[in-house]
Amino acid sequence: MPDRSTEATLIDQRLREAYLSTHYNVMEAVPFTLKIGESSQELKSLYRAYNVKSAAFITAWNPMSEVTPVRENEINQHHLRERLDLVSSAVLPGMGVGITGNWPGEPSFLSLGVSKRITKEVGNEFSQNAVVWMGENCIPELVFLR
Repeated sequence: MPDRSTEATLIDQRLREAYLSTHYNVMEAVPFTLKIGESSQELKSLYRAYNVKSAAFITAWNPMSEVTPVRENEINQHHLRERLDLVSSAVLPGMGVGITGNWPGEPSFLSLGVSKRITKEVGNEFSQNAVVWMGENCIPELVFLR
C-alpha cells in the first residue's frame, strides 16, 4: 500500500507535516491517541469488540483547512455524523489536535467498519484535504484528497 504522505499532492509541505504530526484522539471509555504510521493496540481491541477490520478518523471542521465559523462547523459536523451513521458499524467521538502551530483542536469521529473508498468519498463530500484511514493492520494512514 503506498504511503500517501509522500505522493504528489496539492497540499503544501507545511500543512502536510501538520497533518502527519497531529494526534488523533479517540474519546472512548478509555481514551487513546492514534498517530500516523504507528500501530495501535487500542484500535485492535476496538476492532475485536465491534467485529470490524477497518476504521476512519474524519472531521467536517474547517473545510479545505480554512478557518470556518464555529456554528457552521457544528452544523457540518452534525451532517457528517448523520452520514457516518449510514455507513459505519459504530461512530465514536474524537478530537484531532495539532502539536505544532496555533491551530485549535477539531472535533472528529472514529468511524468503524468503513472502507477506504467510502472514507475518501465522505472526506470529499465535506471538503476535507485529507482523512485518516486504518486497515486490518491498525496503522493510521494519512490519505490526501487534493
